[in-house]
Amino acid sequence: MAIIVNGVRIEDETIREEAERMRPAYEKAFADEAHATREARLREWARDNAIERVLLEQAAGNDSEPLPPEEIEKAIDAAMQGADGSQTEVVLRADVERHLRVNRLMENVVKDLPEPADEAVRRYYEEHQEEFLAPERIHAAHIVKHVSASVPPEVAEAELRKARQELAAGADFADTAVKYSDCPENGGDLGWFPRGQMVEEFEHTVWKMKPGGVSDIFATRFGFHIVRLIERKAAAPYALEEVADPIRQRLAARMREEAIETYLDGLRQEATIEEA
Repeated sequence: MAIIVNGVRIEDETIREEAERMRPAYEKAFADEAHATREARLREWARDNAIERVLLEQAAGNDSEPLPPEEIEKAIDAAMQGADGSQTEVVLRADVERHLRVNRLMENVVKDLPEPADEAVRRYYEEHQEEFLAPERIHAAHIVKHVSASVPPEVAEAELRKARQELAAGADFADTAVKYSDCPENGGDLGWFPRGQMVEEFEHTVWKMKPGGVSDIFATRFGFHIVRLIERKAAAPYALEEVADPIRQRLAARMREEAIETYLDGLRQEATIEEA
């Protein structure tokens, strides 16, 4: 059964094609639903999408402001690279211009939205703590000597023995890393990391240590290491300042979606939509 939206006919085949386009993500999201229920909702959502696409194209078509020629040509070049040759250049150009006008319309719908307020960011953070849990983390530094064709294992290990003796005598770890390590940057500081980020032998050593401790020499596939555990943090929510930017982006995206939904609702209320 076709649908007529303000005089524009949407064939049933168009709705079926939209349903198939949506199907992979849709079935993944609603895998636990009964097949009949899932198919009915998929059909309904595909129908709504097809109607909204026509409404947006009609609204965008009312915009008489010319599109920048360079923007059109750039979009046509990109579209032609992915085209299968079934469209003529005239049809392709019309499709591209229609798409650009719809994009401009959507940008205009959301362009005046304010930035999410600090209070909204804080409230979202407090109400969704489970989304911002940081795993147990440790802060460590290391001294490493790599093994290679020019540096055999016994030479690399001998160098680290010198470093370990100096550390045992009270030498500063960062200074010793600069003096001996093949990765001396930042005094060998590795920053913060959770379990599972380092190679197995490194993990086996460092996660058993106490803050302030310095390990014996141990080997991994990268060579020989000495590690110092600087600090340990239990699993806990990230601080608000660490996640404020992604929260703000998430809220801004939600505001844009709501503004577009409101705009589409208005188009629907004014539209004449009939079954044919």
